[in-house]
Amino acid sequence: MDAIHDHDGPEVRIFHRPAGWVLPDYTDLADCTTNYHRAQDGRPACTGIAVWKVVEDHGMHLTIGFYCDADLPAEHQPATTPAV
Repeated sequence: MDAIHDHDGPEVRIFHRPAGWVLPDYTDLADCTTNYHRAQDGRPACTGIAVWKVVEDHGMHLTIGFYCDADLPAEHQPATTPAV
């Protein structure tokens, strides 16, 4: 886990789970958060496994996103690539 705190923005915590992230109701694995934007842009949905969870602590609320390796935002990329 990496924790990044920028005084101009939220505290960000990044978690990696190679097997993917299970939904809170345990019905399936989480889809990439980017699927919402992909649908708006007319792009196909991401079919990769969401192996990254990005938690942004805004003080009064949390924002949680799930991403596959290819869709992890550049600002959240790890300094080194984890071993497979």
